[in-house]
Amino acid sequence: MQANTLFDRIGGAAAVTDLVSQFYEKVLADPELAPFFSHVGMDKQRHMQAEFFAAALGGPVAYSGRPIVHAHQNLGITLVDYQRFVKHLFETLSKFDLTDDECYEIIGRLNLYTNDIVSFGVDSAD
Repeated sequence: MQANTLFDRIGGAAAVTDLVSQFYEKVLADPELAPFFSHVGMDKQRHMQAEFFAAALGGPVAYSGRPIVHAHQNLGITLVDYQRFVKHLFETLSKFDLTDDECYEIIGRLNLYTNDIVSFGVDSAD
């Protein structure tokens, strides 16, 4: 008997795809985060993010993208930027049939990659 993974509890592949779509609507509407994606093919970005989320949530999907650290190097992502990104993710997760604990568990799994994503601890304007 297979364990009930976060991937299963969120609703499987279709729900992860929906999550990523809703999430990027928020991210791209954020004037602080949208510039990070101005030269990014968003169809591919959504596909890779869905793979990443599915794998991180214990789904039967292998992430086929570049290593996270290579994909984010030289982007100048600050900890404040990353926190804005996570805030939008948490808001998006709240629309799904998940408990607060499950939402925090998902955020916790993604936070394992913070050091691979963040280039600077604070905004350069601070």
